[in-house]
Amino acid sequence: MKNLSKSITRFLSIWVLLLLFSGCKHDVTPKYEDFDEDDFVLVPGVVTKITRTPIHARGGWYEYNVYYAYDLESDTILVGKEMDIDLALNEGDGFYIFVHKKDKGISFIAGSHLLPKDEKILERYLKKSKENGVKYYGVE
Repeated sequence: MKNLSKSITRFLSIWVLLLLFSGCKHDVTPKYEDFDEDDFVLVPGVVTKITRTPIHARGGWYEYNVYYAYDLESDTILVGKEMDIDLALNEGDGFYIFVHKKDKGISFIAGSHLLPKDEKILERYLKKSKENGVKYYGVE
């Protein structure tokens, strides 16, 4: 009788756990790691600011946050930020950004090393900034 009671208790515990885990809904919002590349376009951008925050739990490591501008050929410059990234970028560097086709406000860093045609876009943007007497045109 004692063994039967233990078996029933184990069975019910396992059943409750299975019920709990199978009933959990997964987040249906796509993560950046799960993005569909067809929904995004690759555009050049420029690093406008980099901040670093010490992370004491990591023993002296820093979290690097990158602020950037994109849509550089437009009069309305868009800005974005990426927190805790691991890319070797400096302020003023050009790099690539994925921008959502339907919502230009959704963007994230795609990679560095601009192609020559996109370097010209960056050069024109920096020249426009200098002509307007600001460090980065359209960025506050």
